[in-house]
Amino acid sequence: MPDNAPRTPLDLGLVVPTFNEYDNIRPFLEGLDRALDGVRYEVIFVDDDSPDGTAELIRAIGAEDPRVRVLQRIRRRGLASACIEGMMATSARYIAVMDADLQHDERVLPLMLNKLAVEALDVVVATRHAEGGSMGEFAAHRVFLSTLGHKLSRWVSHADLSDP
Repeated sequence: MPDNAPRTPLDLGLVVPTFNEYDNIRPFLEGLDRALDGVRYEVIFVDDDSPDGTAELIRAIGAEDPRVRVLQRIRRRGLASACIEGMMATSARYIAVMDADLQHDERVLPLMLNKLAVEALDVVVATRHAEGGSMGEFAAHRVFLSTLGHKLSRWVSHADLSDP
């Protein structure tokens, strides 16, 4: 395709911050492939220079699948900045942020995407606190941190997000 040929716009850009997620990458992508059948999407992994070879694996997968790419950050770390860099790297109309730890249910993505489009919303937030959701196998300290984060975000934002 010539460089000046029109391209089909992406429906969804998935931003996935990673650190030492090598073993989860293939199952994560397989889940996305099943859940997003018919959706034009790309996955941008933002890797904080994982020593386990996460970035190299993603790069190898991306050589075969143009929907997959990696931004490997050297000597930089942090979830918020990784999300921002990934968001800035996509031209997709909608953006989702997911963890690669296989605890987020990729099957809700089409529902969220539809809700954004149909209701002309700016933001949709998935929650593990809704009917049918759960904290899964979270350790007690992770449940505590999640609860603390919820209370803090509510105090700061004055918005009642169930899972910020």
